[in-house]
Amino acid sequence: MVRYQAMNRYVLGIDAGTESIRAGLYDLNGNCVGFGVESNETQHARPGWAEQSPDRWQRAMVQAVRSALASAGVSGSQVCGLSVDGTTCTLVFADAHGRPLRDAIMWMDVRAVREAQITADTGHTALKYVGHGPVSAEWFPCKALWVRNHEPETYERCHTILEQTDWLTFAITGEVGANINTASTRWFYDARDGDYPVSFYQQLGLQEISERLPRPVRSIGEQAGEVSERFAAETGLLAGTPVATGGGDAWMAAIGVQTVRPGRVALITGSSQVHVGLSQTELHARGLFGSYPDAMIPGLHVVEGGQTSTGSVLNWFVKNFVGEEVHAEARRRQCSPYDILTARAEDIPPGSEGLVILEHWQGNRTPWVDPTSRGVIRGLTLRHTPAHVYRAILEAVAYGTEVVFRRMRENGFAPSELIACGGATNSPFWMQLHADVTGLPITTAQEQQAACLGSAIAAAVGAGEYDTIGEAADAMVHTARRIEPRPGESERYRDFVDQYTATYEQLHELSRELTMLAETGNT
Repeated sequence: MVRYQAMNRYVLGIDAGTESIRAGLYDLNGNCVGFGVESNETQHARPGWAEQSPDRWQRAMVQAVRSALASAGVSGSQVCGLSVDGTTCTLVFADAHGRPLRDAIMWMDVRAVREAQITADTGHTALKYVGHGPVSAEWFPCKALWVRNHEPETYERCHTILEQTDWLTFAITGEVGANINTASTRWFYDARDGDYPVSFYQQLGLQEISERLPRPVRSIGEQAGEVSERFAAETGLLAGTPVATGGGDAWMAAIGVQTVRPGRVALITGSSQVHVGLSQTELHARGLFGSYPDAMIPGLHVVEGGQTSTGSVLNWFVKNFVGEEVHAEARRRQCSPYDILTARAEDIPPGSEGLVILEHWQGNRTPWVDPTSRGVIRGLTLRHTPAHVYRAILEAVAYGTEVVFRRMRENGFAPSELIACGGATNSPFWMQLHADVTGLPITTAQEQQAACLGSAIAAAVGAGEYDTIGEAADAMVHTARRIEPRPGESERYRDFVDQYTATYEQLHELSRELTMLAETGNT
């Protein structure tokens, strides 16, 4: 088999999401020349459970890579490097040969509720990264503890526990290791101490876990290995091609929109929203995740916020409550119902004529970290129309973002600019709302497959084409447009953001009680 010697230089960024695995082929200026996608399948054996087959991931990844090369008309000999990102808190329990012992437990799986409470009750200093507040059942320690408690045979046979990103890297290279991004943000790894917090895991009763933690822990862009003979034969890549360490999908997307310097915050939109920023100094606060040392860029700390349900609420409303009249008009005009509703919402004044919505359809991730909070529509009158509700949802998502930024500012981190990617960037009106509510300029990136591009940036560094992630991002990320906040609008929205906050504060106890009643069927 021909070994690696790239001719024309391209880099491959592989993004493993929940619904699909995508592969983007880029030149060294960040232009996408080929793309491939292959679907995943999630199994929900019980309520709150979510699992996927790592073997299916591998097959999907191979097909996505082959499709990307074919669509570009590029041979494997022209690829000088690749990297992969994946969902975080998606765990593979593997034997000594790297073979999965069970299906992967997905990030969205929340079976480990009791284990999350046990984790929070330790009071260990590692919990500073969640502000010593609630611990999500999604996170690594909780899931590992659940497997030990409920599947002891799997736990005993397990040689290594790997995140999705790291298992896929192993599938490409045959080399075991961990990426510092997910190790820091979800496994409580601290590069300054040089290891995982073993005492924390021992306190949880996971005394043996140290032997199962993947090592070495590598920085994003650091070479993790080379394309194996097997993966080369399956994909058409050349064996020996450098494979760089990647990270979690949201953080690689942040790199893919050039969030590589302090002050900038990546606004990653979709069904939910993630806010990722970099700080020169360490900070910890209740209601914020982080700051995580060296998790993206060496020497800088990652600050994280998030909203659980954003675009999903808008989709829910349009799908279930928008009348046939709107859909008929959309068909006549050959556009989407969203376009019709957006045009009508633009004629409604800020604040939706007294309508305030709390977009907590799936609870709140930050700053209240409250899984029992639920959606609220407040202030309805006979004056209000579907367009009012539509605008109020758009505003609610922007209000939630501003509340996260308020918590950041209160604790010494002041965002100066937003860089957005994802579905919401297709709506100039919604982006303008975010700019007006937060008072911050928003830049949108040209390449909307931001995670693929972020992984391609890591690949370019791993291949030696650029020296640092920052240098590569500067060369490979291009701006589509810039949206400035309109003068006076931030002040105009301030009272509505206060009303949004008060809505949660006044109703959260009642929401918790109602949620508990609904779960026990005693409504």
